[in-house]
Amino acid sequence: MKIQIATFAGVPSHIYDAEKHFHAEKLFLILSDENKDDNYQENQEFISNINEVSQFYGKLNVPIMKVYVNYKNFIEMTFKLANLLREFQEGDEILLNLSGGRRSMPISLIYAGTFISNFKDINIKCVVIPEDKTYEPFNLLPNYLPDSIDVKLMSKLSEKKPLTELEEFLGIKQPTISMRLKRLEKYEYIILNGRERNLTDLGHMVVDINVSRLNNIKEKN
Repeated sequence: MKIQIATFAGVPSHIYDAEKHFHAEKLFLILSDENKDDNYQENQEFISNINEVSQFYGKLNVPIMKVYVNYKNFIEMTFKLANLLREFQEGDEILLNLSGGRRSMPISLIYAGTFISNFKDINIKCVVIPEDKTYEPFNLLPNYLPDSIDVKLMSKLSEKKPLTELEEFLGIKQPTISMRLKRLEKYEYIILNGRERNLTDLGHMVVDINVSRLNNIKEKN
């Protein structure tokens, strides 16, 4: 199922622009609990916008769920959104639309998505609709963090060493090295170009941070 989860600030076009590309089968609106009171005069324009979105998706036969959060309690809100995300299945495609809502709400949704993706392999992408209405989804931060062996392996990729030399350097067997390379490629630390594997910008950053850290440790000793 394709699910759009949108932090909503009363701007229906943010949701429609994502819909043109994503074609959700279900929509979750993340709303501040201060908007629960339908009779509160200051909320009338906001409620009108929610009704507009509801009518639009009603014509598409796409169900809408409203999730109310306390944006002033970041931990409580993040936990609630994490529990929402954990209910989805591995085959679901989730789009986190971070274009609206109180400032803490989209940040909380990113935290929740990053946390859950560490424990569940679900397809999550994010989008922020800018003023020019372009649409460019991006991945969450990787839900796999390289360990010390991965970092050593990545540090040697630029040297184009064969697996036999890497086996001796790392102290692990070739099948395990191949498995690690596939995992690093999956989480976009390395990229495959023909038979060559090169570090991505993310991979370079991880290697550089660890090399700098090790150099600092050596200098202190």
